[in-house]
Amino acid sequence: MSRMDKNLSRRELFQTAVAAAGVAVLSGLPGEAEAHDLTPTDPAYRFEKYEAIVNRPVRVRQLYQWPNINNPIIYPNISNGLNGFQFSYNVLPDEIQVVVQAYFSANAATYDDHIWEKYRLGDAFNVKDTATGASAMRNIWLKSKISDQDVSPPPKDRSHPYYADTSIEGLQRRGVLFLT
Repeated sequence: MSRMDKNLSRRELFQTAVAAAGVAVLSGLPGEAEAHDLTPTDPAYRFEKYEAIVNRPVRVRQLYQWPNINNPIIYPNISNGLNGFQFSYNVLPDEIQVVVQAYFSANAATYDDHIWEKYRLGDAFNVKDTATGASAMRNIWLKSKISDQDVSPPPKDRSHPYYADTSIEGLQRRGVLFLT
């Protein structure tokens, strides 16, 4: 009797399934990738543009370290900082500099919807889409619900939704710089 004629035991079936799953996972991994150090003298770094943003004369500078994509308070904290200085201390918006340094899992919050769908980042980082309740196939933090036309120029009324927009696009409109 050949091996194919015998019934497989549960153990053999499990071992075969695990081996097949391992091969499937490994075959889906990207191949070798090249990387290089990005130094301030590298044209891709755009050092002058970066320096013009972070070293401009301002009255207030805030820096947020952001390692965890599932930190639910990072966005309101940034918005509250901007609003507090602007409305409580009368600091002009152009005199406030906020920089957010994303790293570790928080880098994924700066990626577009295409990357979220392609690499299933909602599954990878346990992020649920509030609209569907399923794993996010889009970046739920990136897009603003307010159009550029509705807030250009920025509204004078501090109760306008522009000042409560905690999306990354909304915060970027207000001058927040996200570094990854």
